[in-house]
This record gives sequence, C-alpha cells and structure tokens, in this order.
Amino acid sequence: MLPAARSRVLGPGEAPETGESPDKRRASRLRRGLRDPSTQLIVMTFLSALLSSGSIIDLDGTFFLQLAIFVVAFFVLRALLFKPAIALFEAREEAIEGAARDALQFEREAEEKETAFAEQMRDVRLKGAALREELRAKGKADEAELLSEVRSETDKELTEAEAQLTKAAEEARAKIQAETPALARQIASKLLDREVA
Repeated sequence: MLPAARSRVLGPGEAPETGESPDKRRASRLRRGLRDPSTQLIVMTFLSALLSSGSIIDLDGTFFLQLAIFVVAFFVLRALLFKPAIALFEAREEAIEGAARDALQFEREAEEKETAFAEQMRDVRLKGAALREELRAKGKADEAELLSEVRSETDKELTEAEAQLTKAAEEARAKIQAETPALARQIASKLLDREVA
C-alpha cells in the first residue's frame, strides 16, 4: 500500500520550500507587501507630499544635528535591536525549516521501516506456512508408518493365534482319535452291561 502524499499548509508570509536563501525570501515578502493596497496608499501619500509645492525640510543647522542623531540612533538600534531581532527571526525560520526537514526524514525512515517490517512479516508467514506443511506431511508420513507397523504386528499376532488354534485343534483331534476306541468301548460296555473287547 502506498502512503498518501502529505502537503503542509503554509502560514501567512511563508513561501514554499524552494531552496531559496533567507535574503531572497525577505525580498519576496517585501514585494508581496508592496502589492498590499494599504501599503500602496501610504507610499502614494508620501510621494505626493514630496512632489507637492513647497519644501518639506528646511535645511538649517539643526538638520545636521538631527542627521547625526539619526545616524547614531540607527547604528545603536541596529546593534542592539535590529541585528538580534533579525538573527532571532532567522534562527526561528531555520528551526522551523529544520523541524520540517527532520519530520520529512522521520517520515521517510518510518515508511522504509514499515516496508521492511511488511516484507519481514510476509517472509515469516511464508516460512510458517512452509513449516506447517512440512510438519503436516511429516505427521502424515509418521501416521502411515505407525499404521503400517500396527497392521503388520496385528497381522503377525493374528497369524500366530491362528497357528496356535490350528495346532491346538489338531492336538485335540489327535487326542480325541486316540481316546475314541477306548471311549467307544466304555459306552458300549455300559449300554450292554458287559465287557466289549
């Protein structure tokens, strides 16, 4: 029996396993995010504000101070927040992919073991059936041999008994024949009340 193919439902923002690197997956997620209508509205609003008449930013001395604060904040936040968060997300993603790979590997191993077990069970059943037939044939042969021995022994005992009966009958006939004249004389003497020779 072939196992049914299993598919995994992908979560939001999750790409199917194609062997892509995490950077390519991130870029793909960003492209999908730009297709979102609410994201497009924000981008369009920002672009229209930039292109409208008048200056958004006044370039005075505070601009450089704000730029310096932004750069310092960027590098501090990058070191303390962004890199650990990205590393955490990547580790989480790798753990999920690793667990999925492990699950697939375990599933393959289980299918292989199930197939091997089924083959072993089939072999054991075949060997058991062959052994059962062998024992049945041996039992029939033993039965036939035993019956043959019993018949031959019974025939032998029957022949011996017949021979003894025949011998006993012949002895009895010979004894009766030997005693018949004397017995006949005795009967005749008693019947005649005299001695018969």
